[in-house]
Amino acid sequence: MKSLRLLPTGFCLALLLSGCVHTGPELTLYQRLGGEPGIERIVGDFVDRATTDPRTREAFDGISTKHLKHSITQFICLVADGPNGYEGLDMKKTHEDAPVTEAQFDSVVELMRGALDNHVSTAEKNELLRRLASMKRDIVASY
Repeated sequence: MKSLRLLPTGFCLALLLSGCVHTGPELTLYQRLGGEPGIERIVGDFVDRATTDPRTREAFDGISTKHLKHSITQFICLVADGPNGYEGLDMKKTHEDAPVTEAQFDSVVELMRGALDNHVSTAEKNELLRRLASMKRDIVASY
């Protein structure tokens, strides 16, 4: 009879302890985006959109899409805590000779959001966009 009274206590203790089980290291954003192959797919989708969209395509005239995809992939790998080495210029230097308007920036963000929607969950999309948002002041002319 005494053991039956301890049953609810034991059950509650087991339930509490199961919540304390460590399930392993948390995945980085880089891993949650699918590593470099996943980021390449996202960037490929994004660059294809940005280079053909009437609001933004002019900004990419004369730029090799292959080089652009590679550079943006490496940059996003860096931003997402990946192991890849980004060897390009920082955003301020990259855009100093190619001023970007706020309207163009907003269009590019919209296109990136669409590409992310095709490949990752809302949580990953929002985290990457949050990390990239701080770079607006280095990209938009006179911001």
